[in-house]
Amino acid sequence: MRIIVGILLLLSVGVVRAQEISGEELLKRAIQFHDPGNRWSTASVKLIIDMQAPNRPVRRSEVSINNSKGSFYLRMLQRGQLLEWMVDGRDSTDFRVDFLPPADSLQADSLSLTPERARRWRNYYSYLYGLPMKLKDPGTRIDPTVLRTQFAGLETLQLKVSYDAQVGKDTWYFYFKPETYEMVGYRFYHNETANDGEYIVLEGMEIKNGLRIPKNRTWYTNADHTLLGTDYLVDLKVNEK
Repeated sequence: MRIIVGILLLLSVGVVRAQEISGEELLKRAIQFHDPGNRWSTASVKLIIDMQAPNRPVRRSEVSINNSKGSFYLRMLQRGQLLEWMVDGRDSTDFRVDFLPPADSLQADSLSLTPERARRWRNYYSYLYGLPMKLKDPGTRIDPTVLRTQFAGLETLQLKVSYDAQVGKDTWYFYFKPETYEMVGYRFYHNETANDGEYIVLEGMEIKNGLRIPKNRTWYTNADHTLLGTDYLVDLKVNEK
């Protein structure tokens, strides 16, 4: 009987701890772990990322994110062509194919060298590699309830996030270690009742200039856990302003 009572007490303590911390407080502690010096908002970050997907060759991308200037640059080799997308601080875009402007609009469209794609790439990389700090951006809705749950075989604290309509329509869940508040993964749904979307398992950590950036990201479908691919962070440089 004492053993059973002890187990119940331990379980109840776990539940209480998850309930005692609010969503905002969990996010605050997670940001304190990953960006204790508040450097992300003004940092210039350069990343080299190898993307490996089943039955596809490895694709290397070079990414530069300058948060103080609001500029972005992406270069990747795709089907034997070197492609570049650029967005400056005024939200203007530019493109290159093998170091030259696209020959015409047909070539630009066929290679996705468009303003929409450039801004989409910027938003994609700035968001994923700026987490959890990006969860402080305007239009982000932090659910006040924190749940203790399993994710990728780990005991975690789960933070639910949604967005104002003009920002985004997906529902996101982020998972953190209870002891340190390190982010270990996240998942998103376009339609949660349909169990669509994907989840991402994080592994390893790069620590540069006070920032702790998750190293590798492996993507799976929510519906049937199909492996989609892994992004390997090969190199990271972080400079102030």
